Amino acid sequence: MYLSYYNLNKKPFQISTDPKFLWIGEKHKEALAILSYGILDNKGFLFLTGDVGTGKTTIINALINNLDDDVIAAHVPDPGLEDFDFFNFIANVFSIDKKFSTKGEFLNHLRKFLNDAYSKNKKVLLIIDEAQRLKSELLEEIRLLSNIERQDTKLLNIFFVGQKEFNNILIEPENRALRQRITINYHIEPLTENETKEYIKHRLNIAGSKRNIFSSSAIGEIFSLSKGFPRLINIICDLALLTGYVKEQKTINELTLIKECAKELQIPTEKAVPQKSQIAESDSNQEVAPIESQIAESESNQEVKRGGLKPAVKVLGCFFLLVSFLILTWWYIKYPAEFKIKLSNINKYMTQIIDTINNSKSEQLLQSSSTTINSKPVVQKYSINQIDSEQNKQVQISEEQDELLEDKNISNENLSDNNGDHLDKSGIVLRQIPDKNIIIYFKYKTAELSDDALIKLDEVAEIMAQNPDTDIIIKGYTDSSGFYDYNKEFSLFRADIVKSFLAGKGINPTKIKTIGMGPENPIDTNETAKGRRNNRRVEIEFLNKTG
Repeated sequence: MYLSYYNLNKKPFQISTDPKFLWIGEKHKEALAILSYGILDNKGFLFLTGDVGTGKTTIINALINNLDDDVIAAHVPDPGLEDFDFFNFIANVFSIDKKFSTKGEFLNHLRKFLNDAYSKNKKVLLIIDEAQRLKSELLEEIRLLSNIERQDTKLLNIFFVGQKEFNNILIEPENRALRQRITINYHIEPLTENETKEYIKHRLNIAGSKRNIFSSSAIGEIFSLSKGFPRLINIICDLALLTGYVKEQKTINELTLIKECAKELQIPTEKAVPQKSQIAESDSNQEVAPIESQIAESESNQEVKRGGLKPAVKVLGCFFLLVSFLILTWWYIKYPAEFKIKLSNINKYMTQIIDTINNSKSEQLLQSSSTTINSKPVVQKYSINQIDSEQNKQVQISEEQDELLEDKNISNENLSDNNGDHLDKSGIVLRQIPDKNIIIYFKYKTAELSDDALIKLDEVAEIMAQNPDTDIIIKGYTDSSGFYDYNKEFSLFRADIVKSFLAGKGINPTKIKTIGMGPENPIDTNETAKGRRNNRRVEIEFLNKTG
């Protein structure tokens, strides 16, 4: 698309991991050195954390590629498994050719495997990715695997990789035994502005660029929007190159162009409002004290306004309460049946009053919500050429409102109702390859996967895992609004998002081909918001349908 325009021989900012574009900054070098030392010295448990998109996968791949032949490494990309599924998965990646139905049988074979590796002077490394998804029960089972050891050395190194939420799991009381065994813990931080510049320059050079396509000010804006997260840097730069190509800009130096890309990708362009937890962490003494003083001052002012209650009024009020209590007590003792009936009637009456108030509030809330929706300002649709006509602007805003309202009707039906699915003897659902293409719908101007889409893609991953000879083609589509070249590129981006998700589930990426179709082959009219919603999709086609 834009490769020849910028004299590039390949796309420099793909989201999929390509070892040719590997960039190792100081943070990555430090992490690799520490983790490599931990493996070579048989430290047992190692732990790498980092926010989403900071380059944890890059470090894992670099670590595996740098390991010597005397290290046997196995990678678990998704630990969200039941205990026996996890044990059998480990056995498979360690080439233990047996399926286990009991824990004791698995441990015996694993012990034999680890001792055989030790006798051959080989170290064994188990890398568990997405560790924040581990359940406490499975985490304890993993800890017990480390008990397979010799008197003088560990036989199994276990390397946890996850987001910082994994720290919250480790501090739970039931996980204190594991927490005490972690010998190396490294947290990878986002890139600095200077590292962001070097990162962008490196990827462009690998792609064949001989000049600086992004100006310093543009790189500064990219850093500000991405907060130094490499994955966001890739996404913003890729869209910026496409937009620059459409606008015929050989050098990306307009800050407005970068901000347009961020808006297109729905990345906030303003500073986020600090959360309460952030305020407390940054300067709790300075923030909490004024609030407390305001509360005290408010209460003091209210007491002054009230002027205090006079003692005589207090005594009179207590007297009336006491008399009322005595009368009710006498009534209950003298006429218990009548008292209960009256009390029941009062309860029903109060319930009716409360229901009436709640219904009234609900109606007001609905009216308020309706007013808010109708009066809410809508972000203008992305366009290369500015529309000068006020009438066209109004039509554009109306169309976008239709799109946003229609997005509420998106439904990605699951594959669970496939009549060909059945259970095997062990109770595992055997997925049949569907005869029709699987469709994933996307909301207006986003490549975000909905919760329904994630469930459907989980089932697609199960189908491919159970049918390893199956290949798929993922075709991305858009509606017909906007520019053709941009739609073509954005549809491929959506297809790549789906591919990345499936690859993260352990599916071999070589089994997946992605194509950006743009507005071609519409399945509905592009004249209505509903039709355009149906055309914004990704279709997954299974090539081997004999499984």
